[in-house]
Amino acid sequence: MRLRHTIGFSLALLVMSSGAMTKPALADDHTQRVKKPHLSETKAKAAKLAEHRQRLHDRATIRTAAVRHRARRDHRDDDVAETNEDRIIGPVRSIGARVVGTASWYGGRHLGRRTASGERLDAIHDTAAHRSLPLQSLARVTNLSNGRSVIVRVTDRGPVSERLVIDLSPSAAEELDMKQAGIVPVAVEPVALVADASN
Repeated sequence: MRLRHTIGFSLALLVMSSGAMTKPALADDHTQRVKKPHLSETKAKAAKLAEHRQRLHDRATIRTAAVRHRARRDHRDDDVAETNEDRIIGPVRSIGARVVGTASWYGGRHLGRRTASGERLDAIHDTAAHRSLPLQSLARVTNLSNGRSVIVRVTDRGPVSERLVIDLSPSAAEELDMKQAGIVPVAVEPVALVADASN
């Protein structure tokens, strides 16, 4: 009787220990089965996200190109007299105090939008936003980092930031070689065209 009891007890222990040994194996197997789909789902999500970002980038590129095209077309059609006078101003003279401060440039989502003067901001003409200079007036802006200067026409009000004295169009920023820097020290000087002495 004791022998049967001992054998039964031993068998019970054996069954329990084998069950305990199979549980971790089953748990590991379950973890592996769960992990594999999880990794593939993560890769699929990452691929979808990359594809979505690429689509957004492509749309933004197309939108920017469309805005630039529209701006060029509008400036050809506008009745505002601006052709080459933005690039070839002619002789100018200083008519006001020279102000030193910092300048930035604006473009991107602002391209194609109406400015305070009613014109559209574009990437072709040398224009600027200033708080107090009269609209359509001219100003010489000099990049104090490299000595380059450009004559801009004030077509907008700004900048929004009090730390800046002037915001420049993309074309004017290229003339000053400041696009990469973004913000540069400048001198702003109001100017006027010199009257033709031959008249």
